[in-house]
Amino acid sequence: MVADSEQAAHSQGNGKIIINVHDLWKAFGSLQVLKGLTLEVFEGETLVILGRSGVGKSVLLKQIIGIDKPDRGYVEIFGERLAAWSQSKRARAKDKIGMLFQGSALFDSMNVGENTAFYLRQHESELSEKEIKKRVDEALEMVGLEGVQEKMPSELSGGMRKRAALARAIVYRPRILLYDEPTTGLDPITAMQINDLINSTKKELNTTTIVVTHDIRSAIEVGDRLAFHDDGKIAHVALKDKFFDIDDPNIKLFLDNATINFHR
Repeated sequence: MVADSEQAAHSQGNGKIIINVHDLWKAFGSLQVLKGLTLEVFEGETLVILGRSGVGKSVLLKQIIGIDKPDRGYVEIFGERLAAWSQSKRARAKDKIGMLFQGSALFDSMNVGENTAFYLRQHESELSEKEIKKRVDEALEMVGLEGVQEKMPSELSGGMRKRAALARAIVYRPRILLYDEPTTGLDPITAMQINDLINSTKKELNTTTIVVTHDIRSAIEVGDRLAFHDDGKIAHVALKDKFFDIDDPNIKLFLDNATINFHR
C-alpha cells in the first residue's frame, strides 16, 4: 500500500490516530468482500475512500460504526477496540459517531423535526423538550433547512433529504462523521452544495470525517487524503495533491471511467 502517513500526520497537526482499522476480513456467504483491509484516519482530517461500486466501501463504514462485525481483524475508535465495547458502551458511543447513509434513511412516518430529534429522545432522556427543540433547530439551521420541521420526507427534494439526514447525524454533535455516497443521484449544483456542507460541518463541529464516494469532483473538494479501495483492501492512500500521480493501472482505469472527470 502506498501511504503518505508522515505527511498526512504533519498536515493534520498532532497526527493522532482516531480510527484504526487493522487486517479486516468480512465475507457474506461465499463472497469475500473485505480481504485484510488496513486503514488509519487522523484526527481532524477528511479521508475520502474511492473505488468501484460493489468493492465493499459501504461495508467498511458499517464495520467502523459497529453495525456489522468483522470475521477477522479489528476496528479501534479513540484507541479502544469496538469488539471489547459492551452493548451499553456501544449505545453511548453513538454520540461520538454520526453517519449519513446513502439513501438518507429518514423515517417516512415522521416529519423532519421528529426525524432530527429521534436520537435525542431515544438516548438523551435528561434533555427537556425545550432543549431538544433548540438542538433540532440549530442542526437544521446548520444545514440550511430552517422552518421545515413540519414537512414530511416525501415533501422534500433529494438534496433536502440529504440535508435533513445530515441534521439528524449532527444533532448530537459527534466527533466522527461518516458519509456514504453523499452526492449520488444529485444534480451538479445540489452536489456542490452538499460538498460545501461537508466542509462547513467539519469546520463547525471540528469532526474527523470519512467520505465514501465515486464522485471525483466531490473527493477533490472535500478530501485531505484520498484512499483507493480495490479488491477488498485499501490499495493506496495519499495526500490529495499526490493521489493523481500514483502509477496504478486500476486507479487510472477508475479515473478514466469516472462520471465526473477531474482536470488539473
